[in-house]
Amino acid sequence: MTSLDIKILRLSSSLHLLSPSIGPSEDPRRLIEEGNSSLKEGDLDHALNSYQRAARVRPSSSAERRSALVLGMMGRYMEAIASLDLAAEMEPLDPMPWIFRGFIFWRLERWQEATASFERAVALRPEEEYARYCRSISVEEINKRRARRF
Repeated sequence: MTSLDIKILRLSSSLHLLSPSIGPSEDPRRLIEEGNSSLKEGDLDHALNSYQRAARVRPSSSAERRSALVLGMMGRYMEAIASLDLAAEMEPLDPMPWIFRGFIFWRLERWQEATASFERAVALRPEEEYARYCRSISVEEINKRRARRF
Protein backbone atom coordinates (compact mmCIF):
# COMPACT_ATOMS: atom_id res chain seq x y z
CA MET A 1 0.00 0.00 0.00
CA THR A 2 1.44 3.33 -1.02
CA SER A 3 1.40 6.50 1.02
CA LEU A 4 -1.10 7.89 -1.50
CA ASP A 5 -3.46 4.97 -0.77
CA ILE A 6 -3.18 5.65 2.97
CA LYS A 7 -3.87 9.35 2.41
CA ILE A 8 -6.95 8.54 0.33
CA LEU A 9 -8.25 6.17 3.02
CA ARG A 10 -7.59 8.76 5.69
CA LEU A 11 -9.38 11.42 3.65
CA SER A 12 -12.39 9.18 3.10
CA SER A 13 -12.47 8.41 6.83
CA SER A 14 -12.33 12.12 7.61
CA LEU A 15 -15.13 13.15 5.27
CA HIS A 16 -17.62 12.43 8.04
CA LEU A 17 -16.57 15.72 9.61
CA LEU A 18 -18.26 17.52 6.74
CA SER A 19 -21.44 15.46 6.95
CA PRO A 20 -24.31 16.84 9.02
CA SER A 21 -25.91 13.37 9.11
CA ILE A 22 -23.75 12.21 12.00
CA GLY A 23 -25.42 13.26 15.21
CA PRO A 24 -24.63 12.93 18.89
CA SER A 25 -26.35 9.52 18.95
CA GLU A 26 -23.39 8.09 17.01
CA ASP A 27 -21.33 7.30 20.09
CA PRO A 28 -18.22 5.37 18.98
CA ARG A 29 -18.23 3.23 22.15
CA ARG A 30 -21.85 2.26 21.55
CA LEU A 31 -21.05 1.46 17.92
CA ILE A 32 -18.10 -0.73 18.96
CA GLU A 33 -20.31 -2.59 21.45
CA GLU A 34 -22.96 -3.01 18.77
CA GLY A 35 -20.29 -4.38 16.41
CA ASN A 36 -19.05 -6.77 19.10
CA SER A 37 -22.59 -8.09 19.67
CA SER A 38 -23.15 -8.54 15.95
CA LEU A 39 -19.83 -10.34 15.61
CA LYS A 40 -20.77 -12.76 18.42
CA GLU A 41 -24.05 -13.44 16.61
CA GLY A 42 -22.18 -14.09 13.36
CA ASP A 43 -23.60 -11.05 11.56
CA LEU A 44 -20.39 -9.94 9.87
CA ASP A 45 -21.99 -7.29 7.67
CA HIS A 46 -23.61 -5.52 10.61
CA ALA A 47 -20.45 -5.83 12.73
CA LEU A 48 -18.35 -4.31 9.96
CA ASN A 49 -20.85 -1.52 9.43
CA SER A 50 -20.81 -0.68 13.15
CA TYR A 51 -17.02 -0.70 13.39
CA GLN A 52 -16.63 1.42 10.27
CA ARG A 53 -19.22 3.93 11.51
CA ALA A 54 -17.30 4.13 14.79
CA ALA A 55 -14.10 4.81 12.84
CA ARG A 56 -15.82 7.57 10.84
CA VAL A 57 -17.26 9.23 13.94
CA ARG A 58 -13.98 9.10 15.86
CA PRO A 59 -11.02 7.56 14.02
CA SER A 60 -9.25 5.10 16.31
CA SER A 61 -6.84 2.23 16.12
CA SER A 62 -9.34 0.04 17.96
CA ALA A 63 -12.13 0.59 15.42
CA GLU A 64 -9.73 0.02 12.51
CA ARG A 65 -8.38 -3.21 14.05
CA ARG A 66 -11.90 -4.50 14.62
CA SER A 67 -12.86 -3.59 11.04
CA ALA A 68 -9.78 -5.43 9.82
CA LEU A 69 -10.72 -8.52 11.81
CA VAL A 70 -14.16 -8.68 10.18
CA LEU A 71 -12.80 -7.84 6.73
CA GLY A 72 -10.34 -10.71 7.10
CA MET A 73 -13.14 -13.07 8.14
CA MET A 74 -15.02 -11.99 5.00
CA GLY A 75 -12.00 -12.71 2.80
CA ARG A 76 -11.50 -9.03 2.01
CA TYR A 77 -7.82 -9.18 2.82
CA MET A 78 -6.49 -6.10 1.08
CA GLU A 79 -9.13 -3.93 2.75
CA ALA A 80 -8.17 -5.50 6.07
CA ILE A 81 -4.53 -4.63 5.47
CA ALA A 82 -5.52 -1.04 4.65
CA SER A 83 -7.40 -0.81 7.97
CA LEU A 84 -4.42 -2.25 9.83
CA ASP A 85 -2.09 0.23 8.15
CA LEU A 86 -4.33 3.04 9.42
CA ALA A 87 -4.39 1.50 12.90
CA ALA A 88 -0.58 1.26 12.91
CA GLU A 89 -0.31 4.87 11.82
CA MET A 90 -2.68 6.00 14.59
CA GLU A 91 -0.88 3.99 17.30
CA PRO A 92 2.71 3.66 16.05
CA LEU A 93 3.94 1.90 19.20
CA ASP A 94 1.22 -0.78 19.20
CA PRO A 95 2.46 -4.13 17.85
CA MET A 96 -1.03 -5.62 17.39
CA PRO A 97 -1.80 -4.16 13.95
CA TRP A 98 1.48 -5.65 12.77
CA ILE A 99 0.67 -9.05 14.25
CA PHE A 100 -2.80 -9.04 12.65
CA ARG A 101 -1.21 -7.92 9.38
CA GLY A 102 1.15 -10.89 9.57
CA PHE A 103 -1.80 -13.25 10.00
CA ILE A 104 -3.46 -11.89 6.88
CA PHE A 105 -0.27 -12.34 4.90
CA TRP A 106 -0.09 -15.92 6.24
CA ARG A 107 -3.58 -16.50 4.87
CA LEU A 108 -2.43 -15.14 1.51
CA GLU A 109 0.74 -17.26 1.70
CA ARG A 110 2.82 -14.12 1.31
CA TRP A 111 5.53 -15.26 3.70
CA GLN A 112 8.01 -12.43 3.17
CA GLU A 113 5.39 -9.81 4.05
CA ALA A 114 4.21 -11.89 7.00
CA THR A 115 7.76 -12.14 8.30
CA ALA A 116 8.30 -8.40 7.89
CA SER A 117 5.06 -7.66 9.76
CA PHE A 118 5.97 -9.95 12.65
CA GLU A 119 9.48 -8.47 12.75
CA ARG A 120 7.97 -4.99 13.06
CA ALA A 121 5.82 -6.20 15.99
CA VAL A 122 8.91 -7.67 17.69
CA ALA A 123 10.84 -4.43 17.13
CA LEU A 124 8.03 -2.50 18.82
CA ARG A 125 7.74 -4.90 21.75
CA PRO A 126 10.73 -7.24 22.03
CA GLU A 127 9.15 -9.20 24.90
CA GLU A 128 6.21 -10.14 22.65
CA GLU A 129 6.70 -13.93 22.59
CA TYR A 130 3.82 -14.62 20.23
CA ALA A 131 5.14 -12.25 17.55
CA ARG A 132 8.57 -13.91 17.77
CA TYR A 133 6.96 -17.34 17.48
CA CYS A 134 4.92 -16.26 14.45
CA ARG A 135 8.02 -14.76 12.84
CA SER A 136 9.85 -18.05 13.27
CA ILE A 137 6.99 -19.97 11.65
CA SER A 138 7.03 -17.57 8.69
CA VAL A 139 10.78 -17.96 8.28
CA GLU A 140 10.42 -21.77 8.40
CA GLU A 141 7.81 -21.59 5.65
CA ILE A 142 10.10 -19.45 3.49
CA ASN A 143 12.94 -21.95 4.02
CA LYS A 144 10.67 -24.91 3.15
CA ARG A 145 9.62 -23.27 -0.09
CA ARG A 146 13.22 -22.45 -1.00
CA ALA A 147 14.24 -26.06 -0.33
CA ARG A 148 11.46 -27.37 -2.60
CA ARG A 149 12.71 -25.22 -5.48
CA PHE A 150 16.17 -26.85 -5.37
